Amino acid sequence: MNVRRSGLTLIEVLVVIGVIALLLAMLVPAVQKVRESASRTQCTNNLKQIGLALHNFHDSNKYLPPGTLVHDSIVNALHSGFTYILPYLEQGLTHALYDFGFAWYEPANFAAVAREVPIFFCPSNRRRGSIDLAREIEQWSSPMPPTVGATDYILCKGANAGIYYDPTLVPLQVRGLFGMSQPRTTKGGTAWERTPVFRIRLKDVAGGASSTFAVGEGAGGNRHFLLADTEDTSRAVIEPFTNNVVMMDQAWSVGCITDRYHPWYASIYGVTAQFGFSYGPRDEPMNRRPGTPSISSSDFSGYNVSGKDSISGFRSMHPNGCSFLYADGTVHWVWQGINPVTYRALSTYAGEETIPGNWAN
Repeated sequence: MNVRRSGLTLIEVLVVIGVIALLLAMLVPAVQKVRESASRTQCTNNLKQIGLALHNFHDSNKYLPPGTLVHDSIVNALHSGFTYILPYLEQGLTHALYDFGFAWYEPANFAAVAREVPIFFCPSNRRRGSIDLAREIEQWSSPMPPTVGATDYILCKGANAGIYYDPTLVPLQVRGLFGMSQPRTTKGGTAWERTPVFRIRLKDVAGGASSTFAVGEGAGGNRHFLLADTEDTSRAVIEPFTNNVVMMDQAWSVGCITDRYHPWYASIYGVTAQFGFSYGPRDEPMNRRPGTPSISSSDFSGYNVSGKDSISGFRSMHPNGCSFLYADGTVHWVWQGINPVTYRALSTYAGEETIPGNWAN
């Protein structure tokens, strides 16, 4: 009696496995594309909310917040632009914890600056993140909060990395919406007010609010973006205290600008060029790898004549570009291959340049 066995032959099994592998190969990129699309949409929404907060702050105060408020130490900013807009981002509790009478690094503000603010993270990169300052506390033997909440969004400083107390030294044609300002002091000069001496108003945007960067992406805490060695910018820097490469990152409450002896930090600022003038712009391309550290060299010109100041560029984990918030509150995607001249023009607010070509979608 012949018994017929049911089942698959080896060839049939291999065919089935091949079909499944092919389907997975087709499905995985599709799923990744859907996820990236959703993440990019959320990133766009985050930037729109930041834009709305900036406009609400402007409506209330008649000026935009400074990028950083500084006094006697440029590298130790008192407050950041993001700190000013916390109440307009539904972050009333964090804002209530923050005391503008003290700098971010003083004990009174430890609890506030340690908070991770969800809207400051791009979901294509991360959904939370902090910077451990134990290394910095040990290096400088200075009281600082143990951790600070990070951010994936950075303020546009323009097309010039000049770092100085007086932002008016940066020529208008390369100046961005967010720079430094010294504070007005209270009566007696014993505490810092939140009010900056130097202020930018939306009516000052001569280049057109719809074609002027306000905030861009600065993906942090990701090994995809390491900081470059200042001696050899083609390779990642090795931080001598840990003997490790350094991931670019920045905190929402901190300037993160360092000196040339500690070139291991990104900053709350982003630029499109280090000098910005047509005769020697030293362009800072989007998504540069390894990335440029943010360094103050004490260039007293105020606009980086020595070329020794530097500010990190814009970067994202979205493929081939970054999202930018514009001065009018809109958000556009900008391709990383954008013409450098156009890119520089978009980052300045008073250059009144003619911006060529299709630069965003």
